[in-house]
Amino acid sequence: MAMRVAHVAAGVFLACLPVPGGQAFLPAYANAADWAGHPENTWVKQSPREGAPSPRYLYEGSGAWDPLARQFIRWGGHDGIPQGFHLFLWELDSGRWQQKFPNTSPPGACCIDGANVFDVANRRFVRFPGGSLGHGYQWSRKVHLKSSHVWLYDPVGNSWTNMRAPPYKEPPKYSRSVLGSLDAGGAYDANHEVAISFGGQGAAGGMNNLFVYDAYSNRLERLDAANPPSPRDGMGICYDTANDCLVVFGSQYADDEQTWIYRYRTNRWEAHDLKPRPPGKKRKTYSTIPKMAFDSVNGACVCVVWLEEKGGALETWALDVAKLQWTKMNPAVEPEPTGSRARNMGYDSTLNLFFLESVNPKGEARLWTYRYRNARPADRPEPPTELVVVTGAAKATLGWTPSGSPGVQGYNIYRAESDKPWTAEPVKLATTQATSYEDGRLAAGKVYLYTVRAIGQNAQESHDSLKARTQPRVVGTPLVSVLATDKVEVGWPESPAKDVVGYNVYRGLVTVATNTTSKGSWGYTDPEYPEPVVDKVRDITGIEKLNAKPLSATRLVDRRIDLTREGPESADYKYAVYAYIVRAVNRLGAESGPSPYALTIPAEPQNVMLRETDRSAELKWEPSREKGVVGYRVYRVDNRTVTRLTPEPTRQTAFTIDDAGHARYCVAAVDALGQEGQPSSPVWSGQSYQGFFEGPWHQ
Repeated sequence: MAMRVAHVAAGVFLACLPVPGGQAFLPAYANAADWAGHPENTWVKQSPREGAPSPRYLYEGSGAWDPLARQFIRWGGHDGIPQGFHLFLWELDSGRWQQKFPNTSPPGACCIDGANVFDVANRRFVRFPGGSLGHGYQWSRKVHLKSSHVWLYDPVGNSWTNMRAPPYKEPPKYSRSVLGSLDAGGAYDANHEVAISFGGQGAAGGMNNLFVYDAYSNRLERLDAANPPSPRDGMGICYDTANDCLVVFGSQYADDEQTWIYRYRTNRWEAHDLKPRPPGKKRKTYSTIPKMAFDSVNGACVCVVWLEEKGGALETWALDVAKLQWTKMNPAVEPEPTGSRARNMGYDSTLNLFFLESVNPKGEARLWTYRYRNARPADRPEPPTELVVVTGAAKATLGWTPSGSPGVQGYNIYRAESDKPWTAEPVKLATTQATSYEDGRLAAGKVYLYTVRAIGQNAQESHDSLKARTQPRVVGTPLVSVLATDKVEVGWPESPAKDVVGYNVYRGLVTVATNTTSKGSWGYTDPEYPEPVVDKVRDITGIEKLNAKPLSATRLVDRRIDLTREGPESADYKYAVYAYIVRAVNRLGAESGPSPYALTIPAEPQNVMLRETDRSAELKWEPSREKGVVGYRVYRVDNRTVTRLTPEPTRQTAFTIDDAGHARYCVAAVDALGQEGQPSSPVWSGQSYQGFFEGPWHQ
């Protein structure tokens, strides 16, 4: 199945010529309407270009190709001594790198190369956990309170959202049933429109856990599959949509030369000992640290392996899953050598191109393109687009934009009853020549998934359209204002869906960990707090719905609460802490998935920025929208030292530092009860990516 995108934009082909040393260069732009002239089986360097340099952001960062905007998204990795939080976009047509300054960001992380993906259906970059280790500049509360299973980045709105998907309970120490935090593998399953995370390292060592995440419903689930591979990290991973399976090969440390395939239907891993296969340095381990992506036009998994014994040289292979056969491609040009953990890979079906982001040994970014094979003439029509479902009492009305292919005879409609898209097995429901359909055979509160296929000549069907469902999309993060110990106001964004009739609000009791001194876990630092502060959310229990019927408004005042009644869940914190979650409800009575939770301690300040002048620096940030916030504290995060610069909260949303030095700075809000909230994302003083952003303000 080809990847489905909303549009096909025009592009330019960059002519490439071989040069001494086996590289490729781009002497000029060709005035072509598309990339049809890109050579087969040749890697072409697209960045840096003349007049469009690349940043030096070092290694171990994550990246994914966004085919909708035709750009590469790059986040995290090393940015000097500590883990990075910086975000870069690379534009295909201009070749320009640009640093972006979003509203907030996940805690800085490294060891995430190959771990994160772009969700085409939901138009979000999916960030799974990475290594938010100490290394001197990590503040315990900033990492722990911002840590989450999943963060989503919206490239259109330039905004991060901490999705805080359940399960909420902190796993036991050394648990192996968790998302891998170091060098896990990530893949996007376009058939079922979900993101996948596999393997990685954690406190318990290597892992072989398999997780699936549905961004539409904010649902994360561990798949307890039979016959799993040995624990590993740094593997190659991709989802083969033609054969509807996950493919895993190689690793960083595991001594395993087999090719692994996983299918939802059997919930079982298959091991295949294939020969020939990509090489690895068999010393103590079969080390390849490969990167993989799937060519949905030609039906091939392309794999780039790293050869340590050849100075980090790269080698290109292709896997035909249907034939269970590896082929060494021997391209005319291979990408330049890289460090061990310095590559991310993606594929764009509309351009029929692979994109490889790499970092050379000097830490400089590179972007490469590769065409496995030219596309054959299409043998089936294009699917319809913009499928929308509007629910009613016991019914749903579907509408879509017609297929753009000529000769379309009509449309086949498929439906599945499931709230888990990866288990859904659609069956044919109806055929119509119209671009709408009413399904009047639905049960109240149930979740149904629909997809539509165009019918071409000779009854040939298109691939699936993007899916639509009778469940509302997850609601945005609530805003919690603590007005008194017995009065909390909760607000939330209104759903844009036409059939949402109201909202259910849930409240749960939070089990917290606290901190009073610089006793943070390995490598983390903290100041000497005058009294205990909330350091971490360990669990949310006793979750109860606060309203009898769905609320038509987007606001609720909770008077059935008493923050002074702290129990063992509060540890030595002076108040009880609660979390609020909101779910939308539609006319069918189906609830959305859980919104990100919001706490009764202040949320992190947004859009913190810094401007340097000589030795000093100015900070500014966005005023909190929480009604109970009365001021802010500013913190300096230096090498193994966190200093509170404002013992008394400042009411201003700006702050000047006389001797800024080489340090990070964060801001935390304080409410009328004296509760200090979650720290903001940091800003760097003494380090910036000049030339890759405009103006003096940066993060």
